Amino acid sequence: MEEQNNKKPRRRGSLFWPLILIALGIFLLLDNIGVLQGNTWATVVSLWPLLLIVIGLDGIYKREGLVGATFLIGLGVIFLLANFGFLAVNVWRMVIYLWPVLLIAFGFDLVIGRRSMLASFIGLVLILGILAGSLWFFGVRVERGQGLAGETISQALNGATGAHIAIEAGAGEVLLSASESENTLISGRVSRQGTMRLEESSSQSGGVADYTLRAVGPSIPGRFNTDWGWNLEITKEVPVDLEVSLGAGNLELDLAGVNLSDIDADLGVGMLTIQFPDAGSYNANINGAIGSIILEIPRDYGVSIQYDTALVGAEVPSDYRRRDGMYYSPNYDSALDKIDISLDLAIGSWSIEEGR
Repeated sequence: MEEQNNKKPRRRGSLFWPLILIALGIFLLLDNIGVLQGNTWATVVSLWPLLLIVIGLDGIYKREGLVGATFLIGLGVIFLLANFGFLAVNVWRMVIYLWPVLLIAFGFDLVIGRRSMLASFIGLVLILGILAGSLWFFGVRVERGQGLAGETISQALNGATGAHIAIEAGAGEVLLSASESENTLISGRVSRQGTMRLEESSSQSGGVADYTLRAVGPSIPGRFNTDWGWNLEITKEVPVDLEVSLGAGNLELDLAGVNLSDIDADLGVGMLTIQFPDAGSYNANINGAIGSIILEIPRDYGVSIQYDTALVGAEVPSDYRRRDGMYYSPNYDSALDKIDISLDLAIGSWSIEEGR
């Protein structure tokens, strides 16, 4: 009897690898019989949120609680829907606003999380229901345009013949474009979230203006705000050395009218889109951890791409050629305007789109 009482309860095995193998097998089967269209690897990359869902299901199966498991499942579903275009709102903005769902999940976990498999399932359904309702309400408020005003940014060019502009944001959405105003170095509006504050610094030396705009402190919002993120315009009157960084979110740089001398863009997690100027020769250093990078380049540009990637899908124009571990456009050697791109991405996808 004593020996039987000392036996430890048997731990459940993991579902992670079985579910991964099942999902991979289904995907390869559909690809082999021609159901899937387009770039197969790009589709695989778009399915990366399934990893979050599988990890969450595995945690529930092993009765490790609902907190992390439910949050991961919900997060995976949100990213998966966004990757395939079923969500019309900014997914990063949505995730940041709906973080209190994690607290709700933690409360359910304390009450019913590990009582039984049935209780875990009921808690999971409740949490996902709350998350789905929150997503719907979030979409309604975005559509109605309910929100608060942002903080105005304005800095004059003051006779400068060149500029270095550095923008450092934490989490959110950064939209950057060319300014139509004369004698304007940078202008626009920034929505401050939570306890976040803005730091500005500017100086001028040798005719070159040096300007930095930085977010300091946590930027998790405490109230809904449709005027969310950074909407800025920069000068197109003088050459600009541009540095932009964003921790998590959506970074969109419409630089069609900007006179670039160099550009550095850094993104932690999210989506980065760059529309390059119509003319000029410069270097572009682009870095990301997890996400999607889209580079829109005028057709007549000469382009070279040095890339360092891990689990990444790449899509380039069909006439680009690989040479010495780099991609080159067919007109690279003869083009008057050139972009030399250095790209570093760990997980996600990157693509080159030709236009104009």
